[in-house]
Amino acid sequence: MKFSDSAPVRLIFLLLVVYVLSAGLIFFFLDYQLNSTLTKGVDHTLSEERSLLQLQYRDNGTAGLYRAIKSEIESEGSQSHGFRILDRQNRVTYQAGGLILPMEKMFPGVRQMEVEASDGKSHSIRVISFSLGDGMTAFTAVSVEPMIALVRDFRQTFILTAGVLSLFGLAIGIWLVRQFRSRIDVFNRNTNLIMQSGDLSSRMPVTGNDELSVLAGNMNAMLERIERLVQGIRQVSDNIAHDLRTPMTRLRADVQVALQQEDPETYHAALKRVHNELEKMQSIFSSLLAISRAESGGMPVKRAVVDFSELLDELLELYEPAAEEKGLVLQGEVAQGLLVYGNRQLLAQIISNLLDNALKYVPPGGEIRLGANLQDNHIKVLVEDGGPGIPPEMRDKVFERFARLDPSRTMAGSGLGLSLVKAFVELHHGSISIVNSSLGGSAFLLDLPAA
Repeated sequence: MKFSDSAPVRLIFLLLVVYVLSAGLIFFFLDYQLNSTLTKGVDHTLSEERSLLQLQYRDNGTAGLYRAIKSEIESEGSQSHGFRILDRQNRVTYQAGGLILPMEKMFPGVRQMEVEASDGKSHSIRVISFSLGDGMTAFTAVSVEPMIALVRDFRQTFILTAGVLSLFGLAIGIWLVRQFRSRIDVFNRNTNLIMQSGDLSSRMPVTGNDELSVLAGNMNAMLERIERLVQGIRQVSDNIAHDLRTPMTRLRADVQVALQQEDPETYHAALKRVHNELEKMQSIFSSLLAISRAESGGMPVKRAVVDFSELLDELLELYEPAAEEKGLVLQGEVAQGLLVYGNRQLLAQIISNLLDNALKYVPPGGEIRLGANLQDNHIKVLVEDGGPGIPPEMRDKVFERFARLDPSRTMAGSGLGLSLVKAFVELHHGSISIVNSSLGGSAFLLDLPAA
């Protein structure tokens, strides 16, 4: 990538252009204000001199007028002032100062012009004309060369300062771009390495607390999640292959035996076993599809306010005969008036899967307890039993797909029940966790927002 194609480079040049334009606007504004202020000051000086000369002529005549002019020249300097007096026939009766004034008749307002001084140099001046009385006209001029020099110095200083600041800012910007690009290059090298090697355990370097560090942290979190998902996919694939290999082997053996015997009753028995195995496999794939759709948010769910207390009482009544048949005690402590905004069927399946697990693992004579109450606008549901429990090292894994407490995988079940429970609970914006059981076995705690 070219240096000029870098987004930070374009941003810096854009900021530089904005700075130059802003500095230009400030320059023209200040230049105008400075010129205007200095010009007003010169014009005010001319107005004061006009008032002074008019007063002196009225009170002291021409003698007082000439004394006032001489005093002004001595105090302000002859090269910066000029005076000219005309009589009623516009003849020059008096002229003083270093500025040679060519005016021959009165004019309105203040004029600016170029004249020569007694030293032979050209001067820019501001001139005012006024009547003294008795038909006499006076002209007073002040050189604006000091004002022009001040404005010129201001312009040079401003342009020099703005230029130095622009170069300094450009240098700092280029340095920042190089620092930024060096860190981006590290990101690119690491991502290319991950793509080429497929090693998802690599992580981005995190230094500091700036935006790039936050980005690196987010990328690391994303890589960690992708790594877990890939590992989960591999584990699921292995478990699917392991769980389906046995029924597929049985199906093939049943079909081969039935084909060899050519007996209708054997055919019928084989087809029945094939049908049962296919139903089990279909149930596995249906559960996998439901989990995936629930986790991705793609499952269409019709929601309504559900009387959760009524639903739990119905499930307790439904599972009580099965518990008695296995010699188990099923107890329920359900608070009334519990309401959940969700899908009644999915909520029922959540509790049913937990009760099914308890019935499967609790030995005869054991106890199963289901409790539900309202705490801080959250419904807490606890399903606990007196079975063998879940080892601490397995508590983080039992909610994964095909997770089985039986390493030999000889007990009935697909290992998808708790994964389905977790997906459906999160679909209702709730959570599920494993806690210590007062009955000595396993205990699942559900936290659902109340309606």
